[in-house]
Amino acid sequence: MERLLGALRYGHHEAIAVTVDSAGRPHAAAMGVRARGGDLVIFPYVSTMTYRNIAQGSLVSLALTQDSAVFCRVVVEPQELRFREGRNRGIYVLDDNVDLYVEASPRVLSESCGRASVLLAVLDVYEGRRSPIAFSRANALLVESLVYLTKLRALAQGSLSVDRDELGRWLEVLRYSLSVVRRLGSGEVVRCADAVLGELRRLGVHL
Repeated sequence: MERLLGALRYGHHEAIAVTVDSAGRPHAAAMGVRARGGDLVIFPYVSTMTYRNIAQGSLVSLALTQDSAVFCRVVVEPQELRFREGRNRGIYVLDDNVDLYVEASPRVLSESCGRASVLLAVLDVYEGRRSPIAFSRANALLVESLVYLTKLRALAQGSLSVDRDELGRWLEVLRYSLSVVRRLGSGEVVRCADAVLGELRRLGVHL
C-alpha cells in the first residue's frame, strides 16, 4: 500500500481501469484516479462500459504505468490488448508494461454532470513487469492528448457539455501536445500520435 500511495503522491493520476461485463469479458479504459485516505476514487463517465460494468457488480483492477504506448493501445487500439486473471476471483488485469497493479472493490459515491465518483476499496497491490523508464516530454504529452481525445469522445456521445471557450482550450492543448510528440518523439509515440489524429478526424475534429 505504501508503494501505491507513493505513486499517487502528486494527486490526480492517469491509470487504466479494467472491469468485467456480465458475460465475463474484460474491458479496459483510461481513467483518472486519486487517493482518498487508504482508498482510491475513480471518475468514469456514466455512459461508458466501465461504469455499466461497475453498476452490474464488477470488481475493478487498475494498472499504473508511465508508458504512453500502453495508454495508446487502450484508447485507440483496444483490439491489441491482452488480459490475464488477477489474484482475486472475478478480476482481470491488463497484461502489458505495467508498474503497479491494484485490485479493488468499487462503490458508487455520486453522479453529477455525466460523471460518477466511484470509491475503490483496495483488495491487493502488487508489482507488474514494469515499464521502461520514459521520462520524456513526448511520452507525457501523448498521454495528455489521449486524455483530451477521451473527453471529446464523451462530448460526442452527449456524456458532458462544455462551452465554446472550453472546447477551444481543449483543441489548443491537443494541437500543442501532438505537435511536440511529433517533433520530439520516437517512431512508436509518433505512430500513436498519428492514431490519435485519425480518431479526431473520425469525430469531425481537424486541428
